[in-house]
Amino acid sequence: SRPRAAQPPVSRRQMVVGINLGSQAAVVASADGAILRNEDGGVRTSSIVAFTAAERKLGEAAGGSQAKDRVCSVPRLGLLKHSALADAAVARHWPFPRSEHASGLSQLAVPGFGDQSGVALLGALLGKLRSTSGASAGSPVALSLPPCAAAGASPEEAEASRRFAKAALADAAAVGGWGEVVALPTPAEAAGEALARKYPRGEAAVDTLVVDVGHSCAFVAAVRLHPLAKEGAKEGAAAWRAELLYEESDAFLGCDQMDDALFDHFGAKVGASHGTPIKPASRAGWRLLDGCERLRKLLSTLPEAAVSVENLVDGCDVPLKLARDDFVALLAPLLAKLGAMTRRALSTAGLERLASVELAGGGTRIPAVQEAVTQALLESAAGAAVGGLEDRRFGAKLDDASLAVGAALVAKRAVDAAGPAAGAGATTAGEAGAAAAAGEAEAADAAHGSALGAEALAVCVAAEAEMAGRDAAAAARSAAVNELEGYILEARGMRSRKHGSLIDGASLEPMLDEAEDWLYSDAGEAAGCGELGAFLAALRVRVDGTMVAFREKVEAERVASEAALQASADAAAAERAANGEDEDHDQRRLKYPDRLRMVQKNKDEGTELFKGAVDVTQYRQAAARYNKALTHAAKFVDLSPDQREEVDALKLSLHLNIAMCWLKITDATNHLDQAIRSCTDALALDGENVKALYRRATALEQKKDYEAAKADLAAAAQIAPDDKAVPKLQQRVEAQIKRQLDKEKKMYGKMFG
Repeated sequence: SRPRAAQPPVSRRQMVVGINLGSQAAVVASADGAILRNEDGGVRTSSIVAFTAAERKLGEAAGGSQAKDRVCSVPRLGLLKHSALADAAVARHWPFPRSEHASGLSQLAVPGFGDQSGVALLGALLGKLRSTSGASAGSPVALSLPPCAAAGASPEEAEASRRFAKAALADAAAVGGWGEVVALPTPAEAAGEALARKYPRGEAAVDTLVVDVGHSCAFVAAVRLHPLAKEGAKEGAAAWRAELLYEESDAFLGCDQMDDALFDHFGAKVGASHGTPIKPASRAGWRLLDGCERLRKLLSTLPEAAVSVENLVDGCDVPLKLARDDFVALLAPLLAKLGAMTRRALSTAGLERLASVELAGGGTRIPAVQEAVTQALLESAAGAAVGGLEDRRFGAKLDDASLAVGAALVAKRAVDAAGPAAGAGATTAGEAGAAAAAGEAEAADAAHGSALGAEALAVCVAAEAEMAGRDAAAAARSAAVNELEGYILEARGMRSRKHGSLIDGASLEPMLDEAEDWLYSDAGEAAGCGELGAFLAALRVRVDGTMVAFREKVEAERVASEAALQASADAAAAERAANGEDEDHDQRRLKYPDRLRMVQKNKDEGTELFKGAVDVTQYRQAAARYNKALTHAAKFVDLSPDQREEVDALKLSLHLNIAMCWLKITDATNHLDQAIRSCTDALALDGENVKALYRRATALEQKKDYEAAKADLAAAAQIAPDDKAVPKLQQRVEAQIKRQLDKEKKMYGKMFG
């Protein structure tokens, strides 16, 4: 435990962001509460880096690579700031040896890629976060400083660990292209700032307890929230102020340690029963660890759980089964540590009766963890009232995003306190090259110290800038290759479309074979983005030359179809006018039989159009009538259970019919997506509808998404094993998957041969 630390001075007044750098994932936020998205649109970025033969991948892009090859993947990058990395539970499951740099920083020997500095890897992740968040190079940042020492460490050891982590994070931020690290609040400090914004407004100060058990660490804090005088509060500022009364943390108390306890338990059992010991950092060890994680999550909700670990011993699947009581017994040492931390927080001098207890982190979902906190509450004067409640005992106002927002708020207060004069003579964000690298290194050294030292850090910053450039070039080349591959596959499929017989296949197929052979040849592998782009442009011209008659026919049909659709729209408008309907605004509360007749009328008209269709025009018209029927089906009111069942059955039939129409409307560029959407809507009504699964698989096959098609067909085959159409499509999809695998083998053979 320690008093709240003063924040470091700020060198310039500038908007900052806060980062919660968790061991498994990181979240970036701004002081206004906005969560900044990652490259996939999510709010969390995985703390992982993976090395492949062609490039380095970070964050979400590295997730698939880790699943394929853990030997060349470094997860849990948030742990690399530790001076005692070897004590982390997950560290013994990493497959590569670790050594210690003269500075005390960890170095990881990744096979095929040599020693990788912990600061460099963590800096690469921070650079990724800066890039995806939209922050400019040199932007100031605040990092929530996770626990750095065990709860039982001496004050001297704990302070040394914090100083080391601060220096390592400052170095990593400089490597990642950030500017000044304006704040390094503890998670408890960040949580207090977030609570000051989130807590319900009132007139008197309130005390609350925060318990966070994450993947790798935990903390307990007692926070007092003071309401600010209305006349003294700035416009837009928080109406409450957080005072941190007590905080205590443990860097080695979290879900990783729980999974590790399960690993040791089942590793011993499997070794005794099968005669094969399960070693950490082996393939069998990774499979067992994954199974333990799944089992732990199930035991959070079930009194007894079982999972199966595939291919664990000698190609055999091994079941893992455990009762919650046995799980609690395995966790006894960890629960005792958490209970002791909670009791010490509750014994803080001056702590008033708690208004709430806020739980955060995935570990607090475990009933035994909640029970340990509850027992500590019941034994204390401040917490007895909350601990004795049967309902709504714990709050959930905090998560990892809240800590990122809290860090940004701490930083904003530091920036505001620096005043408008801050920044005179400061390095500008646009400076680059060796001078900028040296400036960032010196800034990190001055504010929080440097684990590497300014000179070594400047070298590391320059090396990361070079690596990031190579990563960007590799990503651009990968995108160019994907575009070329996609075009070749698309061109091959054109002959199977309507009027495909008009394409000069005798010229097209050899042309595409030649292009594919070049792409996987030594020349293609050596080609850069410019050469790949030029090759694709030339190929498009040549392919278009084989499709002149085809495109003319398709264009003529498109024009005719649009004219027919316009005529149909005009006729529908006339019909609506005759029926007294306002266009797209039929809000009449019709009786159930009247609305049902309108649904059935449009459905029957659509079926007549579909049965008599000879080209895409009629299929479009049929789809329009089915959609009109769906529109009416959405306007029923006050349905009884039987009526709801009848309407849902009609909707299901309409979605299936619309999907069939879109499979036939082959001249629309999005016809497969529309068919998939309709099938998905049908499955939302009936998750085991074989027609919906089969038609979606048909569309997915045509989109070349063979794995998804395979999954739908497997589900359909299980539901209707006697259906004869499903096995035929399954055989076709399996053949396509085999063809893709053969192509990949050919490509990798050339890459590594």
